[in-house]
Amino acid sequence: MHRFIAGLALSAGLTAAPAAAFACGGFFCSSAPVDQQAERILFVQEGADTWSTYVEIQYQGDADAFAWVVPVPEVPELDTWYPQAFSALDQATEPQYQPDWSCAPVDFAAEGDGAPNAGGQDPDDDGVQVLAQEQVGPFETATIQSDDPRALVEWLRQNDYRIVPEMEPFIALYTAEGMKFTAMRLSDGETVESIRPIKMTYRSMNPVVPLRLTSVAAMPEMGVKVWILADQKFGPLNVPEIEIPLDEVVFDYNRWQTNYLPLVARKVDEAGGHGFVTEYAQKTDDLAQLIADSFVPERFGEEPVLARDDLARILRSKPYLTRLYTRVSPEEMDLDPLFTGVQGEDVSNIHQLPAPEQCDPQAPNAAGLDGAAEACDFAACGAAGRCADVVAPSYGQTACACAPGAVARMVPDPLLPGRMQVSCVDARLNFTTPTTGAAIGGSPVLTLPDPCTAGLCGDHGECVALNGAPTCRCEQGFVATAQQQDDGMFTVNCVAPAEPVPAAFYQVALREPNLPYPGRVAPVGMASAGGGSTWGCDATGRGTDAGLLALLLGLLPVVRRRRR
Repeated sequence: MHRFIAGLALSAGLTAAPAAAFACGGFFCSSAPVDQQAERILFVQEGADTWSTYVEIQYQGDADAFAWVVPVPEVPELDTWYPQAFSALDQATEPQYQPDWSCAPVDFAAEGDGAPNAGGQDPDDDGVQVLAQEQVGPFETATIQSDDPRALVEWLRQNDYRIVPEMEPFIALYTAEGMKFTAMRLSDGETVESIRPIKMTYRSMNPVVPLRLTSVAAMPEMGVKVWILADQKFGPLNVPEIEIPLDEVVFDYNRWQTNYLPLVARKVDEAGGHGFVTEYAQKTDDLAQLIADSFVPERFGEEPVLARDDLARILRSKPYLTRLYTRVSPEEMDLDPLFTGVQGEDVSNIHQLPAPEQCDPQAPNAAGLDGAAEACDFAACGAAGRCADVVAPSYGQTACACAPGAVARMVPDPLLPGRMQVSCVDARLNFTTPTTGAAIGGSPVLTLPDPCTAGLCGDHGECVALNGAPTCRCEQGFVATAQQQDDGMFTVNCVAPAEPVPAAFYQVALREPNLPYPGRVAPVGMASAGGGSTWGCDATGRGTDAGLLALLLGLLPVVRRRRR
């Protein structure tokens, strides 16, 4: 049986210790909300033109099916890192918005570096150079390059990486720029629990996140968290810096959280789908000391202590840390964000929200004082969507009207763990065209089960298979919402909005993504078998826990043949 891999995603808990170890009583306590679906990456400047990149990898599925491919500028030095260190860094720098306590309904105030082996031209692989092969922790790794994307694709296929035709133009984007590829898979005998963050050190003038490959299989409104540890403050070079005005941050006293995460998504949409928020920019002295002094209970073992100490050491290696954040959908991942040193003031992650006048529920920043928070303040429908209220919603439920050409996809609610919401995504970015089992590289292409079953989308919608997941195209005037069924599962349903959707909304034209999506650009000079892709599902059609995330640093999800 073949399995889909979606390698890298933020774990809601810890890999090697119970979540409580770091929620409170571990490195430190924090009540700030965390984007549970965000990808996390740390860049550390090692020299004027050398960077170490730490990338978190989260995967659930068959160990034998795991594979990870990432474009790199040169052969990197590879090592592994501690998963707990990412969680600690995330919590320590997470934005926190503090409300005016006098309006709260309850008186809460009372209460090892590894050098790659030498490599060279592989005589058995025409046109592909194997630059390095080595064992790194639990991973078998190989770094390869080729001027010919067809040869590189064929090498990956012959070495048990499944590359479908829809992926070929995205690989060509990077081979045309002279990029190399590092491929990893678990060694024989290793389990999924062995997977750890990977560290890559290579020469590069600027940190870059190659998001274009990510668009092949990304979830809508995917969060991306970037930390840059260097000699100075860093900011985005080729995308805008997004500002989040305090008067637009709404604090809901009933949920005890803000609308910050969906607000970032909406601001990025308004900026044309590109941009990062600078969430934290400070000298590292105090943060390094905070980490070093944090308490790790003895019962959690040695690794969390090693993670704490190594994170403190890394923070002390450079004087300045910048944290940047964005939320983007697949159609917005049509360029690779670059970052550069900038001048500017420090940025604190602690914000004091202005006090509402006389605790008026209708005043800015006072949502929820009367138990009636505006649901659309806490939702993001995507650039192709418009939030709408529905009749008699459950608490926090929202609906989205989707512009022509977009469909409603169900995604995890970043503010309400265990619940779902919908977002409108461009239906053109569909990499699961029907397949007839044609052979590619000597192996048959998997045939995906149809994810659309009877009853999905309701009486006013049509189910559309998009990247292995069911989505809904609602009739004009109806809106999509995620509804929980009696068995606890969520489905998308097209329902009538509480107020009519303005007719002008349906005249909106979708932004043309600068990506070689199927039907727009054919793989020039490449053999095409018209196959499909298993993005987001295993061979049974079940969604993977990592969902449709194609990952940071242009992580390319692939399907791998079982070893025999």
